[in-house]
Amino acid sequence: MAQRAKQAGNGSSALRPGGEPESAADSREETPASLSWKLRLETTLADRAAAVGTLSGLISALSDMLEATVFLIGPAGQVISRAVPPGASSTAIPTLERLESPGGPVAAGAPAGVVRVDGGRTGGRDYMLGSVVDGDHLFGWVVTPIEGSVSVAHVQWAVDRAVVHLTAEFVSQRRIARVAWNARANLARQMVRSTTYDADLRACAEYLGVDLAADRVIAFVLERGRSSGSAVDAGRLGDLISEDLDVDILTIRGTEGVILSIEAPAGVGNATVIARCKAAVNKGLDRMGDRFAVAGISSVTRPGQLRRAYREAFEAARCLDRYPSESNRAIACDELGPARLLVANSNEQSVRMYVYDVLGDLLAGGVSNNDLLRTLQEFFDSGRSVRDTAVRLDVHENTVRHRLGRVHDITGLDVAANSNDQLSAQTALLILRLQGHHAVPGFDRVVR
Repeated sequence: MAQRAKQAGNGSSALRPGGEPESAADSREETPASLSWKLRLETTLADRAAAVGTLSGLISALSDMLEATVFLIGPAGQVISRAVPPGASSTAIPTLERLESPGGPVAAGAPAGVVRVDGGRTGGRDYMLGSVVDGDHLFGWVVTPIEGSVSVAHVQWAVDRAVVHLTAEFVSQRRIARVAWNARANLARQMVRSTTYDADLRACAEYLGVDLAADRVIAFVLERGRSSGSAVDAGRLGDLISEDLDVDILTIRGTEGVILSIEAPAGVGNATVIARCKAAVNKGLDRMGDRFAVAGISSVTRPGQLRRAYREAFEAARCLDRYPSESNRAIACDELGPARLLVANSNEQSVRMYVYDVLGDLLAGGVSNNDLLRTLQEFFDSGRSVRDTAVRLDVHENTVRHRLGRVHDITGLDVAANSNDQLSAQTALLILRLQGHHAVPGFDRVVR
């Protein structure tokens, strides 16, 4: 690819800056005109970087000097920035896949090279392609069609110089973003640990634009049980959830997982806030393609009480991690109730045996007892109201009473009157729900 670029740059029909023909003889030596043009380009790029400090400013400067449309596209093919010279019409570019396919791609980190893309009315077109790379990290590609009065060799030189400035800008922005992320993470840690917010913490929050007076929800994303070397991309997950919920999110990477401190919007009911947070976490993990992580969601918590919220979220995540199922990726502590403490911290084998001690006879009955299991769950979900349970199941109230009587006969549990039996049954049902038992309603109901 580099050889192709060299051959194209030495063609007899090429023009140098200013429009004069460039012969094979004088292309080997720099003329005052070409040196002047290179100096102006380098000065323009440096001035634009210093004055504007943006990627789009550098792309615009390169476009002006080349008198051509210039694109900066990301490693996934998305357009980061585009510039069109004054008075010219915008020029489309092929997809990154088409730019990379003919004759093999220009290697990331290598000098800019010419890529010919076949097709179109003219039969094909040449583009200059240069990569913006820092070490092994690819930021993107600079792409411009080879056209106008600037020779191919000078276009190649210009793109290479622009790549140098763009790389410096990317590295600078990454450094600034990292510092800001670390500052917000440290603030979040202090908020979780503290029951009162001192003057220093308040000053830090004000500087970072964080509202300490807002209620918050803690989401804990557990990473245990993952493949070696894999980890949740905390920054990206936080950005995805923040974009979905349109609220401020503070992200912390801990020793066992990721903590997300999510601002609860004012004027929205707590149940709705929890449901939205759970949906956003599920969506974020799905968009990242993360198959390993599970998440626990705390209740809506007032300032100064985030330590409790952290425990709630952590215990909820542990429940999912210890009793995994394909249907559950995130769960709210309010869905688990106080039994989450037992489920999250007890011996797993003992807990599984407990389920069969309590509901074993009911489970042994197979599909014939599925209606009894579902009725039992709906009975607890409706606050032990026979009338509400009947409405949920779309049956007569006497049917509910009959089914609860059958549960009593089979298991010995008097869930209609005995509080100890109620707690035993609810805890056992919780384990079944975590395991995704087909006869028990899951945790994916929409809470409004």
